[in-house]
Amino acid sequence: MKDVFITYAHRGSSIKYPENTLLAFSRAIKEGANGIELDVQLTKDNQVVVFHDLSLKRIIRRTGQISNYTLKEIQQFDAGVWKHARFKGAKIPTLHEVLRLAAKQKIMINIELKNLLAMKNGLEQRVIELIKEHNMSDRVVISTFNPLSLRILQNQADHIQRAFLYLGLLSDPWEYALEYRCAYIHPPVHEVNEAFVTTSREKGLKIVPYQVDSLTEIKRMIDLGVDGVITPHPRLVHRLLNAGIKKRKRPRP
Repeated sequence: MKDVFITYAHRGSSIKYPENTLLAFSRAIKEGANGIELDVQLTKDNQVVVFHDLSLKRIIRRTGQISNYTLKEIQQFDAGVWKHARFKGAKIPTLHEVLRLAAKQKIMINIELKNLLAMKNGLEQRVIELIKEHNMSDRVVISTFNPLSLRILQNQADHIQRAFLYLGLLSDPWEYALEYRCAYIHPPVHEVNEAFVTTSREKGLKIVPYQVDSLTEIKRMIDLGVDGVITPHPRLVHRLLNAGIKKRKRPRP
């Protein structure tokens, strides 16, 4: 998928469907996404599951967090009914399940490691093992706010592409990305302008902004020539890109 604009559906098609579920990922693909963004954490018994929040309260309406429960216990939780009653029964998927889906659909996966407050818990190694098991090394980008994770990935799986993910509080984020030999930089969308794109290109980094949540920002990112976006609106991006292709192909009168 080299040089193709990547539309990463943020936690899947998460506006209408329960985030980070197989349903949300499947719908995102049908809506034109050629990539999905997801979050991973470790269970109590060291299984990798797809879940964003540190707390279970918002989605599962339980106390505690993912690391307090085994995979068997987590598989009993309902991850859909919080969104709407019609999604009752949706489960927290394992990374194994999502990689299996992605392998069949031939899409990119952006795996964000949610371990900023749980350093050195072995999440990196488990994710590497699963990527290898599914032969997905060439279609995965691992992102994280945790520089320690980037160093571990650099040392243990340098062939898997990495993204430097940050909150916008850095004056020179490119140097951090280069320090950990990242192929991508994932800035918040409000940080991205023409100068940011120019500097990123000069540093040899691909740019995939996140928080691209509005039509205005989607259009602005496409016009600036970034390499992809992380957005909850994959259908909208797909339509805009296709409209641009058709416009360029329109014959002259």
